[in-house]
Amino acid sequence: MSSSFHIVSNADLKLEYFTYGSGQEIIICLHGHGRSASDFEFIAGENRRVISIHLFHHGNSYFPIERIEKKPLFTIEFIELFQLILERETVSQFHLFAFSQGGRFSLCLIPYFAAKIKTITLIAPDGMDNHSFYNWSSRQRWARNVFRYFEKDPSRLSMYSEIARRIGIMRPKVASFVAEFSSDKDSFIRASRTWRTFRFVEPDYKSLNQALNKNNIPFLIIMGIYDQVIRPKQAYKFARLIGKENNVVEIPNGHNFFKSTSINKFIHLLPFMEHSLSLNQIIIGNEQHP
Repeated sequence: MSSSFHIVSNADLKLEYFTYGSGQEIIICLHGHGRSASDFEFIAGENRRVISIHLFHHGNSYFPIERIEKKPLFTIEFIELFQLILERETVSQFHLFAFSQGGRFSLCLIPYFAAKIKTITLIAPDGMDNHSFYNWSSRQRWARNVFRYFEKDPSRLSMYSEIARRIGIMRPKVASFVAEFSSDKDSFIRASRTWRTFRFVEPDYKSLNQALNKNNIPFLIIMGIYDQVIRPKQAYKFARLIGKENNVVEIPNGHNFFKSTSINKFIHLLPFMEHSLSLNQIIIGNEQHP
């Protein structure tokens, strides 16, 4: 499968993206935290061109470290870089496909580019609650200082999260998630930097609702039944907020969706793939939900 990579720049920011496959159907993809643009290569084909973007602090995408505290990323900056990609790749219409942290950026993109979007598929997306403790705390200086402190020795955070798990104030899967990122110093520093950098990247739910309804865009959220990092009940609450309460489907999976065994569980749901189910078929098969 042919592939190439490019970088677009604006002021002091750079976004790296990869292209896979060819053809008229274009799918723009945004990966999850700690993941790679290459996660989406599997959907490329002779008539499917994938444009997969590396978020900041991943790959060769660049956000200045010295800006994180004084001038974090704002949504409009990402919008401007995204527009440069569309222009460079001469994209007039595209499917939007994202996972986890990439979902937050996708939700921000939709109101700006709704007229160009053919379908939206989000897997366990971040950004469904701007006021969650995770997002709220990123906007508190004291919380960011705590994470900067743990950057020196992430193993201490793993120890504290294990204590929190034992006394019942942290879910076991979340404690495991924290342990995974704190087990490697570089991974933890990236997690800390993205969490702090993206604190003002917040979807506008009212604009999102208006854009989806005005343009009648097929919209699907895929969740893992066993996901304790981003849980299905969060998706149902969010979907009701934007008037898409029937557009959530669960599959038997945790938060890791990009193992070969996991991909086989949802590939038939992707609207841009051959032999995929229609949204009506998905909804009929998923009528029972909280």
